[in-house]
Amino acid sequence: MHTITPPDSSEELGTIDLTDVAGVAGAIAAARDAQRAWARVPIRERAAALDAAAAALEPEAEAMADLLSAESGKPIAQARFEIGGTIGLLRGNAEEARRLVGRVLPTEGNAGTEDDLAVTRREPLGVVGVILPFNFPAELFVEKCAAALVAGNAVVAKPPLDAPLTIGRIQAALVRGGVPAEILALVQGGADVGAALASGDGIAAVSLTGSTAAGVAVAEAAAPTLRKLHLELGGNNACIVLADADLDLAVAEIVSGRLMMNGQACSATKRVIVAESLHDELAERLAAAAAGQRVGPSREEETTVGPLINPDAAERVAAQVGGAIADGAELIAGSERPDGAYFPPAVLRSVPATTAIARSEEIFGPVFNLIPVADADAAIAVANASEYGLMGSVFSGDLPLAWAIAERLECGGVVINGSDNYRPPVIPFGGVKMSGTGREGLGYTIEELSREKTIVLRRFRDSTAPRLAP
Repeated sequence: MHTITPPDSSEELGTIDLTDVAGVAGAIAAARDAQRAWARVPIRERAAALDAAAAALEPEAEAMADLLSAESGKPIAQARFEIGGTIGLLRGNAEEARRLVGRVLPTEGNAGTEDDLAVTRREPLGVVGVILPFNFPAELFVEKCAAALVAGNAVVAKPPLDAPLTIGRIQAALVRGGVPAEILALVQGGADVGAALASGDGIAAVSLTGSTAAGVAVAEAAAPTLRKLHLELGGNNACIVLADADLDLAVAEIVSGRLMMNGQACSATKRVIVAESLHDELAERLAAAAAGQRVGPSREEETTVGPLINPDAAERVAAQVGGAIADGAELIAGSERPDGAYFPPAVLRSVPATTAIARSEEIFGPVFNLIPVADADAAIAVANASEYGLMGSVFSGDLPLAWAIAERLECGGVVINGSDNYRPPVIPFGGVKMSGTGREGLGYTIEELSREKTIVLRRFRDSTAPRLAP
């Protein structure tokens, strides 16, 4: 039995039963046994189960947002937005499934196959292991699991140990909506349970959102069987602010992009690479914005920055800030010291381009890092020096130049004159380099968690038959 409490108090929010390694194997085996029957259920019925779950969750939305805010430390306004998006993803995946189609292949244009008919269809992979993070647990649970289920897979999912309760409510709604319980199983625990799931006999694919270290561990566990990997990992997003940027716009977008989920988002704006001529002014504006945030308990309406997921997380952020200062960065807002799980927003100016946080060490907390550069070429070099490549952004009044920079940035997506912490469900979201492999989004996740099969009917056409008149 494991008790769930908020990051900043001892209030008991609920309990979960922890799963041992043998229990993981049992859940996988049960899912595998049930998956073939689920794959034969018509897509319209699988889609209807998602719609039924969405309808069941709507009356519970406010209570679920309160629970999500409490267990994760996410400010309540953001928690409401996540729950709304979660319900939308259930319905969106149902709609995508209803128009899931294959292709007719152009065999007529190839010598020797003129009379053949070749088509493709999407088929499930089997049992998908899903491993989830604490920062967007509800949304990512549905992002992955709804797509996998509607494609005909079974799912065994491991919620984050710090924030599993909201996921449990969504899973229960899906079961009430018509998804068999053994088709969508939860296993609860820490890294050992995740490792058992990733390496378990019978897992066809692993979909993980988490740290790059976790992704590497999953890849190592999956290597002997070559099971499919769908990994959305760490990021050290670069936001490039050129000399002609609209600073009012840039400040507003950088603040919102950095502080979402208290700075604990993989696609947060973590590196602000700014033209030297704007560096001082941008630093002052961000310092004022940081000082103006309301830091406090996540369920208070006025709160804009809540606690980090636990006190250890705040200590890690403090150590990274201290390391940057030792390397020459200047702290002009906030503090080097946490207060329990709280770490008030901080601003580091004049961050050397060679220090760890300017390259491949992401700060998972509300810290703005300003790296001055001489010109656009230098900005691109600093941005691409990171081993990560999730998202990026460019602020400039010169749109052709911004577009040219976007094409040269080594990342999964670039936003021009807007926050790089950008993830509407209709775009393919994912990274390159050590930020992962695969894409998520409506339709894209279904494709990642299904496979394309070709079926050919030889000599379907009769080439000797008389031609019909036009």
